[in-house]
Amino acid sequence: MSEFIIDEDFDFFLANFGLPDWQQPVEQDTINFFNNKLPDRLLFYWQKFGFCRFKQGLFWIVNPADYEDGLAIWLGEDVLKQDNYYIIARSGFGKLYVWGEKTGHAYTITPTRGWVYHEEGDTKDIANGHANRNLQFFFSLRKIKTNDQYDNNSKSLFDRCVKKFGALDYDEMFGFVPALAISDNASIKNVDKMNIFVHLSLLPDLIEIQHIDFKKLGQMAFGVDEDTNLPDLNNLT
Repeated sequence: MSEFIIDEDFDFFLANFGLPDWQQPVEQDTINFFNNKLPDRLLFYWQKFGFCRFKQGLFWIVNPADYEDGLAIWLGEDVLKQDNYYIIARSGFGKLYVWGEKTGHAYTITPTRGWVYHEEGDTKDIANGHANRNLQFFFSLRKIKTNDQYDNNSKSLFDRCVKKFGALDYDEMFGFVPALAISDNASIKNVDKMNIFVHLSLLPDLIEIQHIDFKKLGQMAFGVDEDTNLPDLNNLT
């Protein structure tokens, strides 16, 4: 790889999220393993910033290898046959951003709600050699608001959770007890700090995983399925 030069899209991301406040250097063996699997631009970010935390854990750039087991549970066998998928980033409330070798940003998983949202993806662009460009766009589109969680009065929870529990470590997330998919009570009284890997593996035993795409969102919005709660679109991306 050539010398790292930061691009405008990631610079825009850093303008919103700030520089990392925790970093773990990425070993060359890891870089080598993901070479030709993930975009070179992402590997550049790893070399420059490592696997890292932003805003005390609101957003993370993560090692996909740590999330392989959880990803398999949430996507399921049928989806896994379609592409090689990797979790490249996540939020402090466990939202997982899934990148496919052929499809780019293919899924966004919101475990607190049990949602697996099928993104439009970037299949044509990646087939035409534009994976790096789409990876840059992915970061430029991240927003603080959509990585936060909101209570039933539409008030931000993350900063209050940090004040109550402290900043998140690499293996930690904020979750709800009981899960929002069960109670729909997004009160800080129901929030706890938990191990993200344990939570991702246990939560599917307690809730129903819902695979959602744009068509299903339309059905839900227009009341085709009256028993299904409409996801908050602001919390999907």
